[in-house]
Amino acid sequence: MKDFLKYGKASVLLDGQFGSTGKGLAAAYVYEKIEKEMDWEKVVCATNAAPNAGHTTVTKNGRKFVTFHMPTMGVLSPNSPIFLNAGAIIDIDILVKEVEDLGVNPRRVYIHENATIITHKNKMTEKDKSSSQTKIASTQKGVGAALSAKVDRSGDVAKYHSEDLISYGFNLTDATLNSFIQRGYAAMIETPQGMSLSLNNGFYPYCTSREVSVSQSLSDAGLHPHILHKTLMTMRTFPIRVGNIVDEKGHTLGFSGPVYPDQHELNWAVDFPHITPEKTTVTQRVRRIFTFSQMQYYESLLRLRPDYVHVGFCDYLKDADAFNEFNDVMDQVENYTNIDRPKRTYAFGPCTTDVYNDREDALKKYT
Repeated sequence: MKDFLKYGKASVLLDGQFGSTGKGLAAAYVYEKIEKEMDWEKVVCATNAAPNAGHTTVTKNGRKFVTFHMPTMGVLSPNSPIFLNAGAIIDIDILVKEVEDLGVNPRRVYIHENATIITHKNKMTEKDKSSSQTKIASTQKGVGAALSAKVDRSGDVAKYHSEDLISYGFNLTDATLNSFIQRGYAAMIETPQGMSLSLNNGFYPYCTSREVSVSQSLSDAGLHPHILHKTLMTMRTFPIRVGNIVDEKGHTLGFSGPVYPDQHELNWAVDFPHITPEKTTVTQRVRRIFTFSQMQYYESLLRLRPDYVHVGFCDYLKDADAFNEFNDVMDQVENYTNIDRPKRTYAFGPCTTDVYNDREDALKKYT
């Protein structure tokens, strides 16, 4: 993993399922592995993030934090420039509070002038009980409405709020990541949400408002595919979708969507009685949890072509036999794709010290 970043190239981290697979943890793990290998003043940390996805990180020294707009690696590296590219969708109030809470100097944050800005109207539109966002159990943070307005050329973008953003200390720019790459920087692009939530290739209309792919990550940053160096894909042993939206009487107002044909939905109390049901970072709704899908893994391998696969929530597997069976299934799918097999890391908890990059070492966790 020490070769994950390269000067003059860009590497991408993204989710191969429905989100909440541990992207923050994976980014922190990579950072700790390569911290001494890089000149971090020459590593630009970029993202097209939005406040409808939160990434939680726990470092080896016990520091815990959640990011919404900030790339995790940019928070960990105090000297790296941070770039919110043209694909970012920004809630200015959340952004200002986030950099303050995380101790990030806003002067090292660059915002592309065409990044989308979420307005109060966008948020109110999505929270209406009759809205399409309610019906598909959206996070209702105004992201889809803001992006829709941008596509319609009637929305707000960062250059319309330049005075406010600059007053907070942020830098506004019309440059892309090419301006950094041309000067010999390495680029780390962290992409929110998950591949199976993609607008064009997911479970429409039960999806997010844009594509989640390597090519989209590069495009939002203004980069040609030739610039790509490495790809890290995160996944989990038991995939999740966000919870449905229900009213005070328990009636379902919004269904978060279907899954692959080879999956079935599990029950927290019955199937994971020893685990506190997970809640989504943004909405605090209890997540829906499912069995692993070979079809989904096959699709994510072909579409994302990862060099590394970070497998999260291995502690949800009941014993060593289940862990070996899970890995055997992954092996079979990878063999069937006939592409280069990615290297795996395994996470058994929320901290970077809970991650193992060797299958045999990971297996010892069950003994």
